[in-house]
Parts: sequence; C-alpha cells; structure tokens
Amino acid sequence: MATNCDDMIPTMSEVEFRLLSNIIHDVAGINLTPNKKPLLVSRLARRLRELGVNFSEYYRIILEDKEEFIRLIDRVSTNKTEFLREPTHFEFLGTRFVGEMRKKIAEAGKRSIRIWSAACSTGEEPYSIALTLLEALGGDTSWMIRILASDICTEALKTAESAIYDEEGIARLPAQLWGKYLLKGVGEYKGKYRFKEFVRRMVEFRRINLKDGKLPVREEFDAIFLRNVLIYFDRPTQDEVVEKLSRHIRDGGYLFLGHSESLQTRPGGFKMIIPSVYIKMASNKGVH
Repeated sequence: MATNCDDMIPTMSEVEFRLLSNIIHDVAGINLTPNKKPLLVSRLARRLRELGVNFSEYYRIILEDKEEFIRLIDRVSTNKTEFLREPTHFEFLGTRFVGEMRKKIAEAGKRSIRIWSAACSTGEEPYSIALTLLEALGGDTSWMIRILASDICTEALKTAESAIYDEEGIARLPAQLWGKYLLKGVGEYKGKYRFKEFVRRMVEFRRINLKDGKLPVREEFDAIFLRNVLIYFDRPTQDEVVEKLSRHIRDGGYLFLGHSESLQTRPGGFKMIIPSVYIKMASNKGVH
C-alpha cells in the first residue's frame, strides 16, 4: 500500500476494498458499492494513522479484534438525523396512531404503547416519538409508553443515552416544548439542553445489529420506525431485515420507512396507508 506523503491519506487497493466491503456487508448489511471506496478511505484514514498500519494489516486486525471491528462499523455508519425529521410521520403518529390506541383501551383494557426506533442514531428520532406521544395524549400519565431505541453504532448510542443536545440541534423542536421537556444547561453545559428525566425514562437504548440472524427482541410493537436504513442495504438484505422486523409488529401495527424508501415491490403482508407508512395486515404469524 502506498501513502501520499503530502496529505497523509492512505490509498486502498481494489483487493483491500473488496475484503473490507465484503466483511462490512456480511456482518452489518451495509452495501458499499465501488463508488464508495473514497468514502471508506476517508472514514478509516485517521484510525489507520493512529494504529500505524495499512489497510491489509487493518483487515487482519478486525478479523481477530471484536472491539476494533465495532469501531470500524461505527466509522462507516451514517448518522445523519434531526428532530422531527420527515414531519408527516409525526403528524400521523400524533393523530391517527394515537386515535387508534385510544380506541384499543376498550378492547384491551390497558393503556400501553410500544414503539421501536430500529435505527435511532444519536437519539433525535426516539425523543421526537416520545414528545409527539406526550403532546398527543395531553399529559395523561396513565399511559405506559415504552420506546426501544437501537442502533449498530456505539458512538451514536452514547450521544443518544446522554440526551444532551446543543441549541442548534433542538432548533427544529417547537420553542414551547423546550421548557416543558428540556433542562437548560449551566456552567460547562451552557448552550446545551438535556431531556428531563421523565422523558429519558420512556426510552431504552440498546446496540442491535439488524443483520444478526436472531434479533435479541421478544415482544411485539405497535409501530416500528425503520427510516432511512434500507437505502444502505442491497435488495436481499432489505428483504431479510423487513421480514425479521415484521415478526415484531402486531397485526394492525405500523412500519415507518424513510420518504425515499418503499415496500411497493415487496409488501409482505403490509398495506401502504400514506407514502412510506405501512400497516401490517392480520396474519397467523407470531413472534419467533
């Protein structure tokens, strides 16, 4: 492997790219096409300099070092997100979804809502779900709301669990919600905001790889958010992930995809309600 001494950016051979991209795909499902080679180089360059190795040596390291492989996945994961991203989803959640959950009270006799944010990144999505539900339920504390928030990226999860964001980060949230659900930082945390404890208690964060053969989740959910994830997978992995997650959505529950994603060619028991929002039709399948 040659190194450009002017800018110290390592170069990657085609063989090295295939080795790394193949293992990333096999383990995490992320599909790195050849045009993503410069992206992979840029995201790994600093780590290679820290370790003092080239790409071939780095490949041998990740085969033996589980922690280093997790760091690799952290570096290649895309964590672009923001509060209330794709707002029509949250409008749907706060109106039709909550309306249906209210009707279920008479049938089930319990006030509970379970939602899974299956690619939560740095936490903006699950906290947006929590605030939307709290506002739609009008402060009714008799509801038990549980939000499972998972991601493959450990660094993103650390940010999410801290529940701390800067003012620019929360700017998309309506200003009237800031004092209601956020604490304003002082001293070293000046300019920062943290979600109040009762909001944080609604969300459980876990590292989950959606590519794993058996997901470490047992229960069914009223809705699963799988937004802007499928675009990073090839078609077989997309089908595999949707099929696995469908087992964890109750009949009549919802699957939310990103606005650029669709199940139109593979509905698999789902019916589109509005673009990128699907309802799971009744079936005889339970959670496996």
